[in-house]
Amino acid sequence: MESPNALLAAIDAFLIAPYRWPANPYFGWWLGTGLLALWSAVLGELTGTIAVQANRRTIRDAFSEASDRHDQSLSALQAGDRDLYKDINSLANEAYGKAFFLQITVAAAVLWPVPLAIAWLQLRFAGLRFGVPVSIPWVGADFSASLVFILMYVVARIVSRHLRCKISFLKRAKR
Repeated sequence: MESPNALLAAIDAFLIAPYRWPANPYFGWWLGTGLLALWSAVLGELTGTIAVQANRRTIRDAFSEASDRHDQSLSALQAGDRDLYKDINSLANEAYGKAFFLQITVAAAVLWPVPLAIAWLQLRFAGLRFGVPVSIPWVGADFSASLVFILMYVVARIVSRHLRCKISFLKRAKR
């Protein structure tokens, strides 16, 4: 298996291109980082949608089982059968755990581009620091390119969620 650095080197020419489009390097940095954040958000949305579509039945079955087991455990409790309640409640907890971790998997499918983008930024812009006139708690008086990317990524995720409603393929794929 190739290392992440080999993957980043392979896509470096594509990722660095927007940074070089404008003549002004400051504008180029903001444009490139903004597009990197947007690409990360859109790629994450696409892979999250694919993950949900590929596992739709499994996710639906897991939530259905959790709900059914919960109802069964409450029925056993109302009937006064404490041992049956404990046994079924244990099965309900397992089903809820399975459903929960399926949701975590989908979240990972959405977020996987972020660490790659941050790693690439660190390879390219490791020494770049942004100074601010006041000290910000937990950040200090300057911050790295990664923090700027994360802030831009949050904005890009909000924008991509709104664009999701406009794109027919993504609109049909409910999450």
